[in-house]
Amino acid sequence: MTTVLLISEVGPGDEGGRAEKLASRASWLESEGVETVFGTVSEPYTVTALPSLFGLLWLGRRSDVDLVTSVSNPFHLQVIGYLVSRLLGVPWLVEFRDPMVENPDRDPDALLTKLARPVERLAVTRAEQVIWGDGIQLEDDYFERTYGVESDRVRKLPFHGYDPAAFESDPAAFDDFTITYAGSFYDGWIEPYRFVEGLDRYVGDARGDDLRVQFYGDWSDDYQRAVDQAGLADVVETRDFVPHDELVPVLQGSDVGLYVGGTDPRNRLNVPSKIWDYVGARIPMLAIVDPDFRVAKLIERHGLGIVADPRDPSAIADAIEAIRTGDWEYDPGEEVFERFTRQSKMEAYATVINDVMERQ
Repeated sequence: MTTVLLISEVGPGDEGGRAEKLASRASWLESEGVETVFGTVSEPYTVTALPSLFGLLWLGRRSDVDLVTSVSNPFHLQVIGYLVSRLLGVPWLVEFRDPMVENPDRDPDALLTKLARPVERLAVTRAEQVIWGDGIQLEDDYFERTYGVESDRVRKLPFHGYDPAAFESDPAAFDDFTITYAGSFYDGWIEPYRFVEGLDRYVGDARGDDLRVQFYGDWSDDYQRAVDQAGLADVVETRDFVPHDELVPVLQGSDVGLYVGGTDPRNRLNVPSKIWDYVGARIPMLAIVDPDFRVAKLIERHGLGIVADPRDPSAIADAIEAIRTGDWEYDPGEEVFERFTRQSKMEAYATVINDVMERQ
């Protein structure tokens, strides 16, 4: 059994989707002969970084770890991962959960981006192995083109996928036709205004009876103002983030999973994790996203939902109608659900770990 010290900003017992994914990862990797020991570095990082370093060293020695893996973002975790691995004398595996430098959610000229550049170079050139997940916003040749590293030094893992064991609960019961969005919005980049316009068009055409739209996540006053001005307050309901195990029955009981991807080119390559929750819940997706974006092509190719151009409110309204009336049929095929389980990524992850250990 190989023991890995995984450094992240959250642990498996914390709230949120990322914590759930870490817990699921540990379970899958254990079945592949890899034990995961979690070490967290919490905010505010300027205060916690140094104490966390000593705590991680103590944890690594106590657990007799064979390998250190650090997960970014935040990117500074890679500096801590480097120091811990060197002080423990074990190999270092770097994981990109998001881009460090080419992060579309950050200004390219911002101080944080400038600080991230040398950290990314350190990670890519000094780690024994670098891995990144399919679906984050990087071109396939980014590392080789930017740092001149050999292609086998950096490996792309399969899509994150969903954990079938997390979707064994009983679905919630809703009286109305229910559309559910679960996740974050990003100011000036990914926001729900275009969907609200399409929903307004749908309801205004007298097609909105017995319709419920639920948003779970960070909902702003500006978003609510748009809903109120459109006269949709009786249709749209908002809730705070809830633990993943509470969200799953809601998704399973919903008729549609809503994805809002917008038209900003920064989102062109993104395939977010909420997609896999919708797949795991086995509900069709309504994707409000540029049809040329990668996630749109993925959804259409595998019959997972309908893509509606955010610039066309009528297209959004018609997509709701098509799913609701059955004019568009949701039937991806069992092979699609088998392909996108989390097991595929974890098997590849375990292979990388074993390869790193064999090279030592």
